Amino acid sequence: MIKCIAIDDQYSSLAGLQKYIEDTPNMRLVQQFTDPVTALRELASSETVDVIFMDVEMPQISGLELAKAIRFRTRKLIFTTSHEQYAFDAFEAAGDAYLLKPYSYAKFATTITRLFGHEMMGGTNEEYFLVKNKEEEHRAVMVKYEDIIAFESFHNYIKLHTVTKVIIAYLSLKDVREQLSIKKGFIQLHRGYIVAIDKILYIDGTRITMNNHISFTVGDIYHHEFKSFISEKLIISSRKK
Repeated sequence: MIKCIAIDDQYSSLAGLQKYIEDTPNMRLVQQFTDPVTALRELASSETVDVIFMDVEMPQISGLELAKAIRFRTRKLIFTTSHEQYAFDAFEAAGDAYLLKPYSYAKFATTITRLFGHEMMGGTNEEYFLVKNKEEEHRAVMVKYEDIIAFESFHNYIKLHTVTKVIIAYLSLKDVREQLSIKKGFIQLHRGYIVAIDKILYIDGTRITMNNHISFTVGDIYHHEFKSFISEKLIISSRKK
């Protein structure tokens, strides 16, 4: 169980963070503070926790100043703030991550998976990620990259096709490209699909069919990537006909 502490003078931010933690497997919020002075006093002699989420701009003591006093009480420190200019200072204060408000659950889950993925599922950090499934009352579910067949654009959501089920998540393909580790093993050849290369069943001309029988034609703007992919992967005999 990953034990968490949250420090933020904004009640709405604390409430949102608490909901994210509750929706994430193997995480528990053990304490929360809206007053950084109280946090300093109580955490100075408390037991070590796994992660502290800390706002930067707070009255009397800033998060950057507070971090110097209590950093040794946590394995990981994640700064949360509405101001992008604090990013460098946050890492100078030994922060492990930086969440810019308002951050989505996808960004939160990706950060937690990067820092604690091996503890949450027993593997390396890049093997899994968490996503909320609309079909399971928005519970956060763990997804293995190796199980993914395709990401399909679906109105304001995506359909995440895996070998066992289809997950509907409030994400876009842009979120997938920017927040997940899909640079290796995945390819986008249509505006509505990002697919796992090892789950391609066959290619007929410019028609691609996946092993779960999803099928689509390569989009016009992706023809260059498609030609590069075919030329790199297609084996052709060197014998003359």
